[in-house]
Amino acid sequence: MPSGVKNKIYEYLSQNKGKELTAEEIAKAIGVEKVAIVKAQLTRLVREGKVEKTAEGRYRAK
Repeated sequence: MPSGVKNKIYEYLSQNKGKELTAEEIAKAIGVEKVAIVKAQLTRLVREGKVEKTAEGRYRAK
């Protein structure tokens, strides 16, 4: 499941390029109840260089 979530997160952020979103906003948008799962996958995406962490707890696609 988590890798599917990671893809959904990346797709969602890519569709909203330029927008800075919180993990909570992303989780709600892609239909994931546990924000902790989204946060863990966001961390992986940041490490992979696909997503960047911006202001306090916000993320956007690179």
